[in-house]
Amino acid sequence: MDLILHHYDFSNFSEKIRVILGLKDCTWGSVEIPATEPKPDYTPLTGGYRRTPALQCGADVYCDTRLIAEVLEARVPVPSLFPGHSPARTRVLVEGIAAWAEDRLFWPLALYVTGVNAHKFPASFHADRSRLHGKPMPTLAQVEASARYRLSQWRVQLGWIEELLDNAHPYVLGEAVSLADLTLYMAPWFLEQIGGRSALLDTLPRTREWMANIAALGHGHPVPCAAEDALAIAVAAEPQPLVVSDYESPEGLELGTLVTVSPFDDHSAPSHGRLAAIDDERLVIATEHPRTGRLHVHFPRLGYRVRRGRD
Repeated sequence: MDLILHHYDFSNFSEKIRVILGLKDCTWGSVEIPATEPKPDYTPLTGGYRRTPALQCGADVYCDTRLIAEVLEARVPVPSLFPGHSPARTRVLVEGIAAWAEDRLFWPLALYVTGVNAHKFPASFHADRSRLHGKPMPTLAQVEASARYRLSQWRVQLGWIEELLDNAHPYVLGEAVSLADLTLYMAPWFLEQIGGRSALLDTLPRTREWMANIAALGHGHPVPCAAEDALAIAVAAEPQPLVVSDYESPEGLELGTLVTVSPFDDHSAPSHGRLAAIDDERLVIATEHPRTGRLHVHFPRLGYRVRRGRD
């Protein structure tokens, strides 16, 4: 299996990648992973990184949806995630919309949704998410109460999607679907995935039609794949050769150095390995585990810190 996605059903970031796979009509292996720690069949592939999803291609593992989208674009360039006469310009616009969609819009919405529906999740879920964000374990009453003041932080923003869409602009950047649509789609998708049909979205007809068009892209052709089979594929493969430049990292890190990689806003489960490649776009670490063999684990530079040694 050339493409294996490690994900779980109600993960919004996984849905972003699943819809990209649908747009590009890909066949892919589907490994269902736990939504909370421990993730014993997942973290050996990522060097310890716990966030979802990850894309496995043999003995190369790609973390973070920003990087995964770029990998899929390179492998299946048509239809493009960056349509238009200037893909470079579209990429910049996509980055700007993603910064809004994945932060200012999504996180208050997610906290609202999990607050209103706190009773649907086990205590282990709330404990896991509090560890992830470096906060003490909340009571169920605290989770539910937090929803009240989150509502005003996302509701007005959801209406902004309606303003981006009209007869001349059926998609966020114009006439063609782009990565901007698939990234922005995560928020209303998550709202209804957890909470059921939204009365608010029923008042936004252009957004409703746009969501239906995105959903119609489907998920491509997923093929169920057992975690053990994915691990066996990693063991049998070799990482792809890396292009290494004469890059001087601002951190003063040399190739081969033992490093720790983690998102800036993550307080648990960083990734550890030997620095194999680094530049302003990407960093790669080499890891080894009895269940995976030698791997290259890839991260984007943006949003991630890399430090010497092991935390």
